[in-house]
Amino acid sequence: LKQYAAPCVSCRRGSSSNCGSNSSSNISSSMAHSARIDLNAKVRDYEHFANDVLKVDLQKTVEQRAKCQLEIEELEELRRNVQQLKQQQEAGHTTLKTRVELGSGVLCRAAVPDTSHLFIGIGLGFHLEVALHEADRVIDLRQQALRVQLGKCIDKAARIKAHVKFVAQAIHELMQLPAAQ
Repeated sequence: LKQYAAPCVSCRRGSSSNCGSNSSSNISSSMAHSARIDLNAKVRDYEHFANDVLKVDLQKTVEQRAKCQLEIEELEELRRNVQQLKQQQEAGHTTLKTRVELGSGVLCRAAVPDTSHLFIGIGLGFHLEVALHEADRVIDLRQQALRVQLGKCIDKAARIKAHVKFVAQAIHELMQLPAAQ
């Protein structure tokens, strides 16, 4: 963090190290005042860093982790649906009637004439057309990639939390320092 030079108490210009005033009492009181201002500035800088940088990064990381967990759960639901489609296909049913959400809770009836192929979202807006028997492999690969990403999010959140605790301890120690030595 930046170190700020406090203005001289006796002449009010520049820092006390650049002051032309040589009075020893002014210098000692100026140094005490300067030390307190420097400590307060450092405390403010650390608080700003903790609140405006670290906690914001932590919130983004937690949101990203939740998004990964949700996507993993959706893939598990897809796996169950694929199993049901396989069972129906083995029973001789190759069509499917369902409801599709158009958005904002609006549903529409849909008929799928052939359930032997389906499209799976593989990330970054791309979808992969796969045969029903290949879907489990694609789901496994996507879940594996998401679990790696989830692990990275968890590790990053732990590091950020450790940084927040470290900064809080640094603030506490700065506030315990005496005004002048």
